[in-house]
Amino acid sequence: MKTIRTLAALAMAASLSLFGGGVSALGRQISTCTDDVLALGREIAALAEEVISRTSVRIPAYTPSPCVESTAALDNPYIGWYQIHAYTLSDAPCDLTDVLEQDYGPGLVLLQFNLRGYADGPVSDAGLEQLERILDAWHSRGRQLILRFLYDWDGKPLGTEPGNLSQILEHMSQTAEVVNRHRDCVYILQGIYAGSWGEMHGSEYTDAEDMLTLLGHLASVTDPSIYLAVRTPAQWRAVKDAQEGDPADAALLRRLGLYNDGLLGSETDLGTYGQGDSDFSAGQTQKRSRQDEITFQNTLCNHVPNGGEVIIDNPYNDFPSAVQDLAAIHVSYLNDRYDEAVLAKWQADSFTGDGPFRGMSGYDYIAAHLGYRYVLRSSALSAPASPEEEAVLSLTLENVGFSPCYRAFDVALGLESASGSEAYVLPVETDTRLWIPGQEILLEIPLDVSSLALGEYALSLTVSDPLSGSEVRLANEGALEGRGCPVGSLTIRKSSQ
Repeated sequence: MKTIRTLAALAMAASLSLFGGGVSALGRQISTCTDDVLALGREIAALAEEVISRTSVRIPAYTPSPCVESTAALDNPYIGWYQIHAYTLSDAPCDLTDVLEQDYGPGLVLLQFNLRGYADGPVSDAGLEQLERILDAWHSRGRQLILRFLYDWDGKPLGTEPGNLSQILEHMSQTAEVVNRHRDCVYILQGIYAGSWGEMHGSEYTDAEDMLTLLGHLASVTDPSIYLAVRTPAQWRAVKDAQEGDPADAALLRRLGLYNDGLLGSETDLGTYGQGDSDFSAGQTQKRSRQDEITFQNTLCNHVPNGGEVIIDNPYNDFPSAVQDLAAIHVSYLNDRYDEAVLAKWQADSFTGDGPFRGMSGYDYIAAHLGYRYVLRSSALSAPASPEEEAVLSLTLENVGFSPCYRAFDVALGLESASGSEAYVLPVETDTRLWIPGQEILLEIPLDVSSLALGEYALSLTVSDPLSGSEVRLANEGALEGRGCPVGSLTIRKSSQ
């Protein structure tokens, strides 16, 4: 009997132990579930707070940054001083070490390619390969390229050019295949392969008929994004005068600029213009007086590039006269070596006008104004009249350079929170090719402030070239490479109502 009672007691104890363990496990499960519910509650509360924050009425407060014009050298693409590098195409190897060792960055170079070695036949595969390697090397250095193909460097093209027009046309077709593969860095193709120094004079092939044949063929075989250029305004008008309503003719004129290697060299720019006081009654293909040709270029070169080299120290390239004419004909690039006497004269003179450049050397003033030069003048924010409307940020800029840019740039507004946790980039709809010197540039950028988190934001304006990837710096104090131009600060807060 005693044994039975003992066994029953042990069984009861075991049952109680098992029951206690189950209760303990259940308690742990309930505790875990409670923690999960609390965590979920906290997430829901945070989400609700964010929703309330996002949907509450936002009040934007804007403080513009100071807009102070800078005199800094900007090194922007497609403009400024260029350097000449000359190559005689041949079947022999070409050492490009001097090119490949150059620092990477934007800047113009004029590459001259002499084809005299192939005057009697097509350019060989080895010659075309050499051309490819040269363009590859310069492309790898980030440069924008101006190209000139020619047969003469001595002013004696009659002895070095091909004996028939068809050979030049074949050379154009051959070299264009290589050039087109580098269309993202080839900016301008000067001339028609003929003439002394490639300048479209002194050749059997520079009369009006042959010029039109050569230029028309060059336009047909080169990528339409590459600008072409003729030597004189009269030659440009001859092309226009020969139009017959063909869309290809209109397309050619839209990409046809000028190059002037007698720039400011005399009253006629060494034969670029006509003598005396001729006026616009002169025929389309006739050279006109200096002032009339300047007036012509003032309109034309708001749309197509113009540049070259200054030559021969004379009153027309004294600093005050030079600035006036370079601005009037919208010069965007100049040879950095020629004419040294003229460049030295500009170094010795100084700018005496008003503004931040007062007292700067004439040379540095001209360097800073070749091509486009964008300055942010002011900014302001128009707050939305209702929560459903957008705010509008208005930016006023000015192009104080001699010319527009002839390539379309990307423009964007950047917003970055003070903590760095929020950042936005808003593309700006504008065509920078229409940012003409002397005209106000107004950008109106809509801002959906309801989509922005509360806090303070730094606003900046960035401009960049989609082809080269180069940044286009603005001429403002505080504009930093890689950071854009400061515009202002924007604070987003909730309405107190």
